[in-house]
Amino acid sequence: MNKILMLIGFFGSLAVCRADLSFYDANLDPFQEVPPHNTPGYGNADFSFDSTTGILTVTGGVNGGIYADLLAGATTVRLQDAAIGANGPTVALVTLNIPGNTSGTFGGASGVLTTQQITDLESGNFYINIADSVFPSGEIRGQLVAVPEPATYLAAILLLIPFGVTLQRNQRFSAILP
Repeated sequence: MNKILMLIGFFGSLAVCRADLSFYDANLDPFQEVPPHNTPGYGNADFSFDSTTGILTVTGGVNGGIYADLLAGATTVRLQDAAIGANGPTVALVTLNIPGNTSGTFGGASGVLTTQQITDLESGNFYINIADSVFPSGEIRGQLVAVPEPATYLAAILLLIPFGVTLQRNQRFSAILP
């Protein structure tokens, strides 16, 4: 039992070491735009938010986020602050790795978010928006959705182990006792 508690303490400390990072994912498509579009464009991006620095960074893949099949070459990638179904102000411009392409990658950081922007991010009110000459206000959009970090799953599993051991021990003793 002491070994189990030591393992829980060890892995729990690993989770605490990175407690300053949270992760988000965005799947971009034209149907999330306000108003929605019917185009073949799509994309994906992963983000990490460092609560120590207040910086949100595109982290997916080698070059960051990806997009494909826009009707025209991408002109801007914007990180914006609004709930699903609403348009909001631009928080930061994200770097297009090769501007003007209908498919490509993007990446970079937001700069330091304000306290209100952090609250909006954590509430699911941030989105990434890719614009082109056909849709200057945005052809594809993806709302940022929080993703549990792997340490959360590990901690949950480790916390359930002592419960399972106790349950198994109780079942074994109840079979022995009259």
